[in-house]
Amino acid sequence: MAKTKAPADKMEPAEEIKQDGKVVSTKRTAGSEFFWTQSRCTGCNRCASICPVDAIKLDRDKTPTKRVGTAPCTRACPAGLDIPRYVRFVAEGNAPAATAVMREKIPFPSVCGYVCFHPCELECQRQKFDEPIAIRALKRYAAENDDGSWKNNLKIAPSTGKKVAIIGSGPAGLTSAYFLTLLGHEATIFESMEYAGGKMFYSIPEHQLPKDILNKEIKAITDLGVTIHTSCQVQSVQTLLKQGYDSVLLSTGVLGLDEGLLLPCDETVESDLMQGSDFLKNIKSSTKESLGDKVVIIGGGSEAYNSAFAAKSLGVSEVHLVCSRHAGSKEASPEEVDRAIDAGVTVHPSLDFAKLVRLDGKIEGVELFRIRSYGYDKENKLHYEIINDTRRFIAADTVITTVTPNEKPGADYLSVVQPGVFAAGDGISGARSVIEAMAAGRSVAGLIDKYLGGEGNLDETLAPPEKNIKPLNEPKGQNRSQVELSLVKQAGGDKVEIEKTLSPEAAKKEAQRCLRCDIVHQVHDYSLDTSSCTYCGRCVDACYWDAITSGYGYEAAAKKRKAEITALEEKNGVYNYAIRILPVAIGLMIIAAAVAKLF
Repeated sequence: MAKTKAPADKMEPAEEIKQDGKVVSTKRTAGSEFFWTQSRCTGCNRCASICPVDAIKLDRDKTPTKRVGTAPCTRACPAGLDIPRYVRFVAEGNAPAATAVMREKIPFPSVCGYVCFHPCELECQRQKFDEPIAIRALKRYAAENDDGSWKNNLKIAPSTGKKVAIIGSGPAGLTSAYFLTLLGHEATIFESMEYAGGKMFYSIPEHQLPKDILNKEIKAITDLGVTIHTSCQVQSVQTLLKQGYDSVLLSTGVLGLDEGLLLPCDETVESDLMQGSDFLKNIKSSTKESLGDKVVIIGGGSEAYNSAFAAKSLGVSEVHLVCSRHAGSKEASPEEVDRAIDAGVTVHPSLDFAKLVRLDGKIEGVELFRIRSYGYDKENKLHYEIINDTRRFIAADTVITTVTPNEKPGADYLSVVQPGVFAAGDGISGARSVIEAMAAGRSVAGLIDKYLGGEGNLDETLAPPEKNIKPLNEPKGQNRSQVELSLVKQAGGDKVEIEKTLSPEAAKKEAQRCLRCDIVHQVHDYSLDTSSCTYCGRCVDACYWDAITSGYGYEAAAKKRKAEITALEEKNGVYNYAIRILPVAIGLMIIAAAVAKLF
């Protein structure tokens, strides 16, 4: 097929989606055959170069620049570390600068170098060529070769006179205390255990995370002025508020409270929802037809389970019980729970946060997700941060709530029921990774700062500026640096393998494999001419960063175009056949005419 002229049609804005709390600009072709995400596009021009019909055009800057958030590894990191930047510093042999980059987001680079579950490596684009970058190993190398020069650029804001009490000294609590201190607030941590560190100290074996590594990074936090009271059990938030604390953070983790912290109710308590008490009172007049095929019950007490069982008894096909923990409900008995489950009620975990989904004012269902931190501002408005990839939707014809706005726990509860009290970490999200808990601590520090009158801005630059940043050309094959292992004896006598720290040479060589996905040619406009597109999919395959993807209209368009091409080929085949036999036909006609003259 011949190449076409540059397409005139521009891609249309698609439905905006949120990613890491930010709106991602996504555009689509008119028939939704392709989607293009601007924040992922590096302007490499591979898609346009490989297109056989010249259907793609990019309006891009000639000079490359750095753009935070483009690299898949950074997007995958729960704490949002600028991974390509610190990897480049390692490649240059500047481990202290690499550590400074990490400390812009977390106060535990060494800990993460040992125990981070490295989701960044799963998304590393290098694996499309050979193997992903050994990012965690590079983090550990940099942190262990740090000289502390990051402290020279550390800025601590003048004292605000505000005091924050933090219950729990795990990764969420310590991280929050670190950033609150940088913002000028006085942070005091109350820890019920003998030693600080939470699950970093008590749940991770010594051979996986040496205690001296952990304690060194905790000391760096206390050196800033954070006070930690160990072996100190706090029973009441109200007591701390009466002692003069302006805000309280609950970061108890799974060690602090076996059943976790109470979750907020948000829109699940709106007055237009059917109340469980009313539903049970009028059960005789309720019918399957009035409820619909799908019912969602919100609440975790006796009333919730009885409502769920009653709905199932009426013949409702699907009954979901979102067992959110909240204050004031009478606990369901084991018999009530078993009866509902035996009847076919689906019970969702108590750590799921429920939010109503409406369309044109009509309830469509309930969205469930996990939150890493939350709290109420001075206007009693709820603020929270959603954990990525935890969303799911339950369609509902009817939503019944057993939660009421006036339910509040007594003063002996550790719960978030008033302005100034916040929660973060495993206590509300369930047991998650260390890096996710740190992300929760940083997130809630911003919420607390806003409550205390600040802007909630935690951005800081501790590393020196980079020079002469250029995008990488086509990568050359290079094997991943292998991390050496050694055998160590545990307390029980068993031997286990542990990773060693990379050598400077191995670390530098490994870091140089990075594709520099954050260095981009800024794209101002992207167009794709579907009238000439053959739907071969080469552009999608060529994009390392999934900036151009096939949409829900792609398959139908591809089938249609294939049928068009087949029909055209058949038509051309007939035409070509006619052209081939035309000389023969003419010759036969001439012969026939000559023969006719003879007779």
